[in-house]
Amino acid sequence: MTDGRAKAHERYHVAMVEVKRRLRAVNRILGAKKSRTLTLDTDNEFSWLQVRKVIELVAFAGISSDEARYAALRMEAKDNPDYTRDWKVGDILKRLSKITPHFLPIPIGSVQVMGDGLWHFNEGKEKQTLERFVEIYERAGEHLHVPNPFGEVSLEQHQQLVTSSRKQLYKDVLYLTSVLWTHAKVGLEFDPKDDEPRGAANPISAWLVQLGKPETDEVRVVLAEGIDRPEGRADKEDVPSDE
Repeated sequence: MTDGRAKAHERYHVAMVEVKRRLRAVNRILGAKKSRTLTLDTDNEFSWLQVRKVIELVAFAGISSDEARYAALRMEAKDNPDYTRDWKVGDILKRLSKITPHFLPIPIGSVQVMGDGLWHFNEGKEKQTLERFVEIYERAGEHLHVPNPFGEVSLEQHQQLVTSSRKQLYKDVLYLTSVLWTHAKVGLEFDPKDDEPRGAANPISAWLVQLGKPETDEVRVVLAEGIDRPEGRADKEDVPSDE
């Protein structure tokens, strides 16, 4: 377990501030009429690096809400059971998917203020999936290295890849923004003494996250407590308001 200098939701908040900064940097480049670095190619490379780091931040932040459960899973490994040394994002996300169905942020659409201090949330239009996050992460990695001049991919083919990447970059950044800008992060109950890390469990926490105005570093995290959903509303959630 990590030290107690920062609570889990505080670590998550720090990660989301960093996510917002990197998305803002990418959007400044995508919205510029001229290159913001040196050339359009280096603009693209810089942007793909930020995309990759955004997904890394999401993966590490995802551990925060289920840290004890994730640590217990990693202790089962014969080699390198120390989860604090994990760094491969694809592996982290796949491990998280084994211990909780809520391993990725849940995008939130419209929000309604109900009576008795309740907020009512509809899920966002975008669907967060392991496959999509890993796909974007791996695609971003293709732009972080120069091609081997002795390989099958020529410099000309590599240049075509770089040139055509801008359209895909727009799509991937839009997807990540849609999922992350307003979302919920759910944690499950877990007792290291009695529970198995892959076992089913009830949600014990929900962090409602709003990245807010794009030009600022302000990120709001509301600690919420869920209530039973009325029948027929499985795609929605009510939580008590903190206000």
